[in-house]
Amino acid sequence: MDVRQLRCFIAVAEELHFGRAAERLGVAPPALSRQISALEDELGVNLLTRTTRQVALTRAGLIMLEESKGILVKMEQASRAVREASLASGKVLRVGAIDAASSSFVPEALMTFRKRFPGIEIKFAEAMTAALVQMLEAGKLDLALVRPPRKPTDCAFEILRVERPLVVLRDDHPLAAREHLTMHDLVGEPFVVPSKRIRPYAYDLVMAYFESVGAVPNVVIEATEKPAMMSAVAAGLGMALAPDWVSRLSFPGVTMRRLRGAMLDPPPPGALVGVAWRPQQKLPARDDFLAILRESVTLIEERHVLPPAQSPKRTRTPSPAGGA
Repeated sequence: MDVRQLRCFIAVAEELHFGRAAERLGVAPPALSRQISALEDELGVNLLTRTTRQVALTRAGLIMLEESKGILVKMEQASRAVREASLASGKVLRVGAIDAASSSFVPEALMTFRKRFPGIEIKFAEAMTAALVQMLEAGKLDLALVRPPRKPTDCAFEILRVERPLVVLRDDHPLAAREHLTMHDLVGEPFVVPSKRIRPYAYDLVMAYFESVGAVPNVVIEATEKPAMMSAVAAGLGMALAPDWVSRLSFPGVTMRRLRGAMLDPPPPGALVGVAWRPQQKLPARDDFLAILRESVTLIEERHVLPPAQSPKRTRTPSPAGGA
């Protein structure tokens, strides 16, 4: 009996469907079936009854489900206790961050920390908020730079930054000639929006900006990552809204303009970046990094410099064939 077999059994027992359980675990259904069969052979009992129409738990399967969950919880608790014990000396600091943090204030904060505490090793990971909070709760991170957690958690959370929106548009778009834009200027324009499933914070934020002027965006495409969004804008598929830290990046064929009067009150969760940590865990290195964040991160960033507004570029229309 091993951990993989237990995880496979729990997935099938909860889904009562091999296909859904396989998708949940990211494995092929035949491989999942082999794991369950091996577990049943080792125990000498049938944990599941299978027909062409349904999967059901036997009485032994019900007991095994409860015991399996307990075993995995105990194993995770033991792993976390060992990890925390190894970090008690404060020689390692494990930091996680979303792209909004790792592309803006995190590099400077990490540099300051390394100068002040050169003997502490830094381990860094980038992911999305939900994954980072899970890692934090499991004891795999010491702190995480994230959006406000959507689900209840025993982690503390403190807001560090309120992001301001920028309008991203093709550099020959007529609106690119203006220094500032308003949400009313954007109503009816084709829009590239973040993926609702992959980037729920960013998607909800775009919707909130349009709702503030009683409108909905004219969505033409969803983009999961910033480079894909910028490529769509550069290709002329539409314009987009992006957080202010994106102005640090350069994308050919794309320009950015400030959005006047778009500070929503209160700011939506998608505009907030903060730090989460487990207060019950005593780690001096983490507390030192928290102090650096508090002293160095500005709540509302004003220093992002945008290129000056220019007149739209004129493009030459090709002559008809034979009309030279």
